[in-house]
Order: sequence, then C-alpha cells, then structure tokens
Amino acid sequence: MSAEAISRTATSSDLSRNPGQVFRAADQGPVTITRRDGEPLTLLPSRTVEREHEALRLASHLVAASLAPGEESFATRLLGPFPWLGFLPGEQREAFAAEIVEVARACAAISSFDRLFIVLAEWKATAEAVAAGYTHDDDLDWLDGPGTVEDPRG
Repeated sequence: MSAEAISRTATSSDLSRNPGQVFRAADQGPVTITRRDGEPLTLLPSRTVEREHEALRLASHLVAASLAPGEESFATRLLGPFPWLGFLPGEQREAFAAEIVEVARACAAISSFDRLFIVLAEWKATAEAVAAGYTHDDDLDWLDGPGTVEDPRG
C-alpha cells in the first residue's frame, strides 16, 4: 500500500498493519479511518486541531464584540479581547476591525486559518512597535541634504 493510496481514507486494518504509512499520510492532511463496527474517525496532527480551536476562539471574540450592547464602535469593542489595539490610533483600529473580519470570513470559507493568524500577528506586531516608540516615516524630520556630523567616539 502506498502513502498516496491512504492519503484520504484508510481502513482500521490499514492502520494496524501499516501505521507508519497512515501516520505519514496524516502529516500531509486528514486521513479518515473507516471501521466496520463504528463511525469513521479522522486522524490529523494535533497542531491542526489546536489551530482550529484557536480560530474558533478568535471567531467567538469577533462575534461577541459585534453583538455587544452599547454605542461604541465595533473597533472600540475589540479592545476587550485585543487590549494591545489601544496602542494604535483610531483609524488603524478601524482598519484592523475591517481586515480581521474580512480575512476570518475568507479563511472560514476555505477551512484554512493560517492567513488569519498571520494577519493577527502582523497587527499585533504593529501595536508592539508603536508601544516601543516607533515613529512613522511621515512624522520624521528629514535632512534636506548631506551634512557633516561629528565623530560620536570623541
């Protein structure tokens, strides 16, 4: 039996006789294990299950923020689950709110949440940079031309 033959489905006998092949196939994607006497089981890496649970937690935060009572904007209500948004100016919080919902919906449509976690990490890194004192290029004073600078070593 080749790994390709069990890339999606294997019998419980296949799992007993060739566990290495079934496990290698599961590293590539979910493998359905069929059984004569019971409901099929799905074998997949635990990191996949953990990522899906994390995506569900994130989705629940978005739903809770969108349904929360009050006059605050959705972006403001997102400060609860994502307090680091407080380091971003209002227009960036609004951009985060729009992007995270759009990406979450797209990821749910294809049942793959990697891009969602990338977007979330990028926004959080931006907030960390702002908190650490990052100044946007547009807010810097630039020299008009070359100048002489003293040697800082003395």
